[in-house]
Amino acid sequence: MAQRAHSVRPGTRERVRETAFKLFGRFGYDGVSMITVARGARLTKPALYWHYDSKETLYADCMRELVGVFEEHVFAAAAEETDAVEAIFALFAGLERLVDDPRLAEGLAGYWLKPSTAQVTQAQAVQDEFEAGAEQVIESVLERARADGALTVEGSTRDIARAFISLMEAIVLPLGKRSSSDHRRMVAVLAHIFFQAHARTPALARRAAGLIETVDD
Repeated sequence: MAQRAHSVRPGTRERVRETAFKLFGRFGYDGVSMITVARGARLTKPALYWHYDSKETLYADCMRELVGVFEEHVFAAAAEETDAVEAIFALFAGLERLVDDPRLAEGLAGYWLKPSTAQVTQAQAVQDEFEAGAEQVIESVLERARADGALTVEGSTRDIARAFISLMEAIVLPLGKRSSSDHRRMVAVLAHIFFQAHARTPALARRAAGLIETVDD
């Protein structure tokens, strides 16, 4: 085993994950074979299985990569904001930035195709954990904004948080097909709608409307 490990080229596992990440994003779990991944990563099939013992394990690793993209662009910036309203603007700004990430250039829709050839329990657990954490973050921000008197949020903030996650998924599904400007405009319009519905002062809605004008410019 030590002799075998010595022959492994640095970065090979990352190249495999990068190749598989794009393929799963375009074709879904069922539409990708390990042979296709091996060819894309310029490896033999036995060499690929040295790095990943199954397609399910590889898919779970790619799901972690996808979750990491959202955490990096959308939630990390929001977590740095002490002001709840600024955190909400940071969430929308993060959604805009997704279009600039080269890892997402070929699309993500495949990750929302339910696999029929395997249970993919590892990947599902990663996704469920991320969505639960994202829901808590958004709900907390909404609660703070309501307590600060910046937003009028009637009913359950958890329901709104879940709706936000659904919107987030709907926004990113066409990545790879929609132009950068169209993506940015879509996010800006949704930010405007949100603040128009919930802001206590017209100034916040006007600020969100300004995002649309920035895209148009």
